[in-house]
Amino acid sequence: MPEYLYPGVYVEEVDAHVHRIPGVSTSIDSVLLESLVAEIRKTVASQVPEWTDSPETDPGVTLLELFAWLSENLLYRAGEIPKRGQTAALRAALALSTLGHARATACAILTRPYFFTGQLLDAATLRAEQDYQREKLRRHNRRLHGFGVVSGLGVRVETSSDADGGRIIVDPGYAIDDCGEEIAVCASAALAPPSGGNEAFVSVRFWEHSCRQDPHSEGHRPGVTGVEAACVSSVGQALLPPALALARLIRADGVWGVDPAFVPPRAGSVTA
Repeated sequence: MPEYLYPGVYVEEVDAHVHRIPGVSTSIDSVLLESLVAEIRKTVASQVPEWTDSPETDPGVTLLELFAWLSENLLYRAGEIPKRGQTAALRAALALSTLGHARATACAILTRPYFFTGQLLDAATLRAEQDYQREKLRRHNRRLHGFGVVSGLGVRVETSSDADGGRIIVDPGYAIDDCGEEIAVCASAALAPPSGGNEAFVSVRFWEHSCRQDPHSEGHRPGVTGVEAACVSSVGQALLPPALALARLIRADGVWGVDPAFVPPRAGSVTA
């Protein structure tokens, strides 16, 4: 889960190193299975708030239990996956997470709801209108501006004599990813340097998550009341799409520095 930095900006560290998981058996422990089911249900509740407190006989709960069983096996096998395979698994996992927000192709026909007097406006109709407007904006960004850095988002390394090894600073700026989503970093973000390896990427990606629009307001029922459009800044050896690479870091003599030969993509270079 990305760590909150300030409104609209979160940070995370992507670790591509291989770590063995001690003490995990090949058999399914009931306590572990139940904990995995609970974590997945918590995630589903945050992403799909209208599906909560379902009975155990619900088909969706059965699917969650199946995913928990598969996750336990993947956790056991993670210690045996080589570095290259683990990086590929990270890429595949993020690609699967974006399937629920798949964009329309450039030639797909867009349709929007037709409103009339007396129409009952349910959540699905309003969501369809939102999806139509958002996809039009994505197409506009992709076809007119392309993808990449629009302004700012410079990266520098501030060294330190302390044991923390300094920090990586991402300057404020604006970018468009290859899906057409707009990424805004309104203030400088400080990231911890990688713990291992000699090469890493600094990246930003668009991220939406359920939230409370005004957690201090009175008269509102508790729970999810909005969706925050934010960005996640990260440092890791694996560049996971649709993240946008801002810089490549190289460690020489134990000190991290920005590779001057790496040029991040810039918006405005649209090709036919």
